[in-house]
Parts: sequence; C-alpha cells; structure tokens
Amino acid sequence: YQNAMQEAPREEQIAALEKILEQARADNRPVPPGLHAHLGLLFARGGDGVAARGHFLEEKALYPAAGPYMDFLLRSKEAAR
Repeated sequence: YQNAMQEAPREEQIAALEKILEQARADNRPVPPGLHAHLGLLFARGGDGVAARGHFLEEKALYPAAGPYMDFLLRSKEAAR
C-alpha cells in the first residue's frame, strides 16, 4: 500500500489500489481499512462523484468506526457531483 502511494499520479494510485482490492477479493481476505476511503478521495478529486460515493459507502459498511468521517466526505461537494 505504501509503495502505491509514494507521490504517484492519481491514475496510477487508483490502479494500484484497485489491484490490491482485486487481490484481497480473489484471496477471500478482508480489504484493509482506509482502502475504499482513499479510493473515494482519489475519484472525488478526479471529478467522479459516483465512484467516490460508492467507495465511501463501502468503507462505511466495512468499518463502521469510519462512519462519521465517511458521512462528512459524502456531504462534500466532490462526492455530490
């Protein structure tokens, strides 16, 4: 995860995180906390509010402790687009 996030362009970060997500699902392993939130932020910054919202909701469902922050992000202008 850290290697994927070292100042890489947004598109590369998305691809790297999606690969981690796919691998976790293929191995029937839990998705690391924050992965969906990070993907959501990357999509929101790129103007894809639909994808951002989906990842924020998924993070909230998987990790209820993240709920208040995900609710905040869901109310943000980027996620509303």
